Amino acid sequence: MAKKTKKIILLAAILLMIGVLSFTQLPKDPAPFLSDKQVIKRINSFFSEAQPKIIQDRIFLDDTHVFVPFISEDDGYGMSFWIWKNNKWRAASVNEGGQPQVWNGEKKSKIIWNINPKDDVGEIRFFLKKEREFMVADGVDTYQPGMEMMHRITLQEKMYGVEEYPDHWQELMTQYAKIQAEDGQNEFLALGDGLQVFTSFYDAKGKETSPHTSFTGNGYSTGNDFVDVPFLVQVHENELEGEY
Repeated sequence: MAKKTKKIILLAAILLMIGVLSFTQLPKDPAPFLSDKQVIKRINSFFSEAQPKIIQDRIFLDDTHVFVPFISEDDGYGMSFWIWKNNKWRAASVNEGGQPQVWNGEKKSKIIWNINPKDDVGEIRFFLKKEREFMVADGVDTYQPGMEMMHRITLQEKMYGVEEYPDHWQELMTQYAKIQAEDGQNEFLALGDGLQVFTSFYDAKGKETSPHTSFTGNGYSTGNDFVDVPFLVQVHENELEGEY
C-alpha cells in the first residue's frame, strides 16, 4: 500500500511539473517595454558599433513590434526594431543610419525614418509608382499604363517618425497583389516588379537634396524576424513624370 501511495504521489508531482512548465511556455501579453538603460545595454551587447547615447522615443507599430530611434555617441541618428517573442522583448535589428524603411505589418504598411538634422531635410515625399508595361504573348498585345502617386510628409520638431500608407495606397496594393495572385503569379514578385514605393527629400526652401549623413552607417540583424523592413530607394525629380 505504501509503495502504491508513493507511485501515486510521484505521478502527481510529475503531472504538476508538466503543467507548470506548460503554463510558463504559454504566450503571454507583452510586458511593459524596456527602459532606456536596458535598450542601450542590449544594443551594445550585440552591436557595439551603434553606441546609442540617447533613446529618442518608443513607437509601437502594433502590440508586439516597436520602433526605437536613437542618437549615438558620435551624434549619429539610428534606428532599432524590437519584437515581443517567446515572452520577452528582443532586438530584431539595429541600423546606424535613419534611411526611410517600410514595415509591412499584417494590417497596414508603415514608413519609418530618423533623419539627421545635419542633412537639413524639411520634407520627405513618398511615391507609389508602377512603370508602363507592354508585352506580346501568343500573338496578343497587352499594354498596362504607368502610375505615379505622391504622399508628402513635413518634418518639423521631430526628425524621426512613423507614417501609415495612405488608405488608397494600401487598398490599391492589396487589390493589385490579389489580381496578380489570381493570375497565377507569385505575389511577392508581382509586388516587387509592379507597384513600388520610392522616396525623395527637400530642404526647408523646397530644393531637392540628398541626406547623405542619414544614409551612412552599418546595420545588424539579430535573427529575430521583424517581418520585413526594406529600405526605400531614393528617386530624383528627373526620374518622375509628374510635377509636384
